[in-house]
Amino acid sequence: MTKKVLNLSAIGKAILLLFLTMEIIVSCRTSDKENGFLLEEFIVDEVELKSIVDSVTKMHLTILQSEEKVMSLNINHKDSVTFFIFSLRNKNEIIDKYIYRENKRILGYINSMNEEILLLSDIDELPEVGLICNHFVHPTGNVQLFEYLKYPSNLYIGEDHNSWPYFELIYDPTYIIFPYKNNRFTQPYMTTNPDSLPLRILR
Repeated sequence: MTKKVLNLSAIGKAILLLFLTMEIIVSCRTSDKENGFLLEEFIVDEVELKSIVDSVTKMHLTILQSEEKVMSLNINHKDSVTFFIFSLRNKNEIIDKYIYRENKRILGYINSMNEEILLLSDIDELPEVGLICNHFVHPTGNVQLFEYLKYPSNLYIGEDHNSWPYFELIYDPTYIIFPYKNNRFTQPYMTTNPDSLPLRILR
């Protein structure tokens, strides 16, 4: 009888410990969402891409140093062509009006001229992300908290919770796109519609 009581007591302690552990995990996750995103730093391996990133950063350095805007580099892949898409966004809008609205993956960040550039991707298949990006960048293990990247509210709830939300039209930023085809970078171009590919690239 004593053994059974002891066993039940041990089980009770184990359950209590498991419950407390789950509470701590939930608390940490909630805290992370409230405080920002922990992102890993990536290093650009490809020499020409490194030069491109530094050049684009230098073009916008004064704006970036104001700390109101952030630059992102989105890696896309279509029709055997890899696209490196730069855009400049307001820090307080980049999550809701760009990353989550357009289904971007947040891979991490890269450092260029002491400015953090968000590294994104909208490659559909997760295994392909590593296969494609591995030639150009690699993770370092260093992490940094980005406090302005807040976990978004539900984008699909209307104001009265009974209607489909109205997705207002927002300004179209200018994208700077560098295509990479047949193991080399081709002529860059600027556009307000990164989904529209110039015919010369697909030939």
